[in-house]
Amino acid sequence: MTVQETLPTSELYSTLQRYLDQRRLLSEVSRRIATSAGLAETLPHILNGICLATGAVSARAVMRENGGTISFASGSAGGKFEAADGPIFNYGQNQLSPVDILDISTPPSDLDLSELTGAVSSILILPLQAQKMQVGILWVAFEHAHQMAQDERDFVELLALQATIAITNARTFEEAKSGREQLAAILASVADAIIMVDKQRKIRVFNPAAEALFQVTAKTAVGQPFKNIIKSETLLKLVYPDEQNDGAENIVEYVAPDGRIFAPHVSEVIGENGNTDGWLLAVRDVSRFKRLNENMSTFLHTVSHDLRSPLTAAKGYLDMLPMVGEVNDKQETMMGKIVTSIQDMTNLVEKVLDAGRLDPMMGTYQLRRESIDPSDVISKVVSTLSSAAQKKQINLRSRSASNIPIMYLDEMMIERALQNLVENAIKYTPENGEVTVEVEMKNDTLIFAVTDNGLGIALEDQQRLFERGERVRRKEHKGIRGSGLGLFIVRNVAQQHGGDARVQSEEGKGSRFEILIPLTDENLRGAGD
Repeated sequence: MTVQETLPTSELYSTLQRYLDQRRLLSEVSRRIATSAGLAETLPHILNGICLATGAVSARAVMRENGGTISFASGSAGGKFEAADGPIFNYGQNQLSPVDILDISTPPSDLDLSELTGAVSSILILPLQAQKMQVGILWVAFEHAHQMAQDERDFVELLALQATIAITNARTFEEAKSGREQLAAILASVADAIIMVDKQRKIRVFNPAAEALFQVTAKTAVGQPFKNIIKSETLLKLVYPDEQNDGAENIVEYVAPDGRIFAPHVSEVIGENGNTDGWLLAVRDVSRFKRLNENMSTFLHTVSHDLRSPLTAAKGYLDMLPMVGEVNDKQETMMGKIVTSIQDMTNLVEKVLDAGRLDPMMGTYQLRRESIDPSDVISKVVSTLSSAAQKKQINLRSRSASNIPIMYLDEMMIERALQNLVENAIKYTPENGEVTVEVEMKNDTLIFAVTDNGLGIALEDQQRLFERGERVRRKEHKGIRGSGLGLFIVRNVAQQHGGDARVQSEEGKGSRFEILIPLTDENLRGAGD
């Protein structure tokens, strides 16, 4: 039996025509979605298709926007049913599947359809879901009770799916557009030159500051290989790192043709998949900071020199006093106190100078590396400070492990850092205490350690000990003088060598301060020469 024998020709034609109309509608909706047409163009087209396919008097889509709702409608009823959008939306957004209400006079208990009484007989509510999230609802109203055939319902649900896709795409587009506009505004206002390149090192972003710095327009630069636009060897090495460098040497300076000094920095651009999508080069003008650093360095050098000279002269005259006449015991005691004050002042001058040179934010100190035996360094420090320890009857001793290698370090700065630690240990350890200076190897790290059985440090105070100017304030410390620079210098000496400093302490049981120097090539290179 053929289809023609089952259905009259006119009915067969109508079925075929309806099928073709549905296909055309779906094709047109898909085209509009694909071309990023706005919701104001796409949704009414979908809703009109539903009305034509089902004979509904109204089809409406409702979604949240800016704290409220926004609606789109089609059908002969026009905007007549807008008042029902709120109750139906609140009900529909809690549903997981389509809801048929064949008689609106007996709706679900939590749905108020009084606004539709006398105007329609039945409605269909379709929640619009994307990735298990509600993006809105679509509801269809019929003047008379309407029980959909399966093919008709499938078509309506297919159009509802297209509406979901259209809403999701529109929101994604708006979010992306907003993000792009915000990014464009940020890039336009930021003072740093910003250049982003993709994995092929082609320029994708070139902000106004970059245009001004490199005298190239974004229109010219975008899409071009980085090396075709930027000719600086310094910047090329950052964006095209060789295998040895691999981008690690990122602390460099770029000097512009006009003499300005810039600090460039390269970072990876990581995509949503966790892979590298490109690189971002930020070039910051640090000319003013460089000048401030130079001025500060000059100031520190001048001040320290001007302070050292009178202190040295005063010490010299004190040493000569016994040569010009007999000194009694009282005078000798007073002279000793003056000498101690001069030494304290000299030490303070040295610490201020060291802190300025080693400060990572403004210092310009370059390590003066040489081959040294760490065991000899601690012996020298202990010898230098032994008299200060004896005055308090403190047992100052040194200990060196047998496997200590010859290192390539800045001996003067390592020695000063250790002196700061030992001086602190002597100051904060009561009379008849013990201070041990040692050097050992652990996990490819050279460790200088100073241990005492003094007052100890509370845990909350340990966090900020190595900051500039920080001192632990306790009543037991009354009368103990200090600048708050010693531990700041210690940490920066360690960090200049690629290491760090740390403390282990408990109140009433003493402290252990450590300087950790990694056994890297730089700290070993030339050590055996």
